[in-house]
Amino acid sequence: MSFPVTALILAAGKGVRMKSDLPKVMHPVLGRPMVQYVVEAVRRVGAEPVHVVVGFGRDHLIRALTPLGVGFVDQTEQLGTGHAVQCFARAHPTPPERLLIVCGDTPLLSAETLQAMVDLHRRERPALTMMTLTMTNPGSYGRIIRNERGEVVAIREAKDCTEAERQVREVNLAIYLFEGAPLYERLFRLSNQNKQGEYYLTDLVELLARDGHRILTVAERDEVSTLGINSRADLALVARLLADRLLAQHMANGVSVLDPRQTWIEPDVTIGPDTVIWPGSVLTGRTTIGRRCTIGPHAVLHDATLGDGVTAACCRLAGVSVPDGTTVPPFTARPEGLR
Repeated sequence: MSFPVTALILAAGKGVRMKSDLPKVMHPVLGRPMVQYVVEAVRRVGAEPVHVVVGFGRDHLIRALTPLGVGFVDQTEQLGTGHAVQCFARAHPTPPERLLIVCGDTPLLSAETLQAMVDLHRRERPALTMMTLTMTNPGSYGRIIRNERGEVVAIREAKDCTEAERQVREVNLAIYLFEGAPLYERLFRLSNQNKQGEYYLTDLVELLARDGHRILTVAERDEVSTLGINSRADLALVARLLADRLLAQHMANGVSVLDPRQTWIEPDVTIGPDTVIWPGSVLTGRTTIGRRCTIGPHAVLHDATLGDGVTAACCRLAGVSVPDGTTVPPFTARPEGLR
């Protein structure tokens, strides 16, 4: 049975701590804008169409993401997450059947947990299903407030919590699957009467609960997958985590990576079994490497195609094809003049 889900990715913020003219979500993680991983994650659970809320640096985002077939919604002033969704509603006055809302700065977002959300929502048909996490030290995360029956009745932003609410360890991960009609009926009732002067999307939880609507949660078990990027240090950490995942996949597929900590492989690289990757290798773009190759040490390959049994050490190759059985001479740079 058809279960339409529209996705909305919040990506309008500047990311002040990045100290950059580039929009935060455009900073690359393993050669891709971080927001591209989020687009791919929501599509893996069947969300379509996908819309991206843009604001700061909108032209960068539109140029980069238009080839992915997403739509765009302008948020010219960043007045909070609730305001971002209001901008979507103004641009699309007819409510979608369901709206999956996620943040664009979470490239490790788990498609498996998203799928669990969609499956639960399909079975139970609540007004809202959202993702939560139980943390030892919740810090600045918004707290999930439940009543005596265990039902979700509110989300309280950390800055607005009472002392008792700060002790709650279940937190909001800002990933929501709304039924479209009840969302739109309450969206413009949001208020900015809070310490930040913003329109919080989280306030919709309390509005839905007061009106007797059911709100369900799915627990994320892997705290790593929830990491957002707010600084250059966060960017490096998430890139390393994602790189480790990719390296583990290659090794599980029969590739020997002699020193994973000194090897960089981007997501669109393919490598055949029994190939050995030596330290200092950097494999980027759509590089394709055949079976039984020896790569490195210190090989830099971008958009290169290597046949079976190729040896390539201490070289830089970009956009070239190397036949089976070739030994690339050390210090080769192709095309000519590549530095």
